[in-house]
Amino acid sequence: MLMISRAAYLSAAVGCLAAALFLLLNTGLPQRATFTGQILPNEQITAPEPGAVAPDFERPTLNGSTIRLSDLRGAPVVLNFWATWCGPCIVEMPILQSIFETYRETGLRVLAVNLGEPPDVIRTWQQAHQLKYDLLIDPQQQVAGQYHLRGQPSTYVIAPDGRISAIFFGPVSESTLIAALERDYDLNQ
Repeated sequence: MLMISRAAYLSAAVGCLAAALFLLLNTGLPQRATFTGQILPNEQITAPEPGAVAPDFERPTLNGSTIRLSDLRGAPVVLNFWATWCGPCIVEMPILQSIFETYRETGLRVLAVNLGEPPDVIRTWQQAHQLKYDLLIDPQQQVAGQYHLRGQPSTYVIAPDGRISAIFFGPVSESTLIAALERDYDLNQ
């Protein structure tokens, strides 16, 4: 049986601490994450993260109207970022359509923000997939920038009070999305 003396143990511990101090002095501490939101005058935090108020935006739809996110307060919103060339988006769009058709009578809104493609490309895709929810145009990807988008699809569930209650990066299943909506809103009203 190998016995380690107290002196050897202390020597090893001091060596580890010296190595850690050396690394810290030569590399520094990690940078703190940049805050991605802002604090509003009423002390509400708006940021693209759970628990914060969803960053507001105004974008045109394919039919020529304009939607402002803050005008939809009082209803749950599914905010989705997508592109026609995105394979997982093709899988997810019918799920969003199904949820929209099932729950639109309760006030649910689905907003799908396209990532910079021309309206004619988006319209052709909308017709081919028979999408009835709002497709928003974001040619310079300003909304995507506000949300510090990591990729597509990305889906944000926004509670009726305007706070983000869930975020999904990549395609989300219908049951998972419905469960996230039901945490903050009675979909059977």
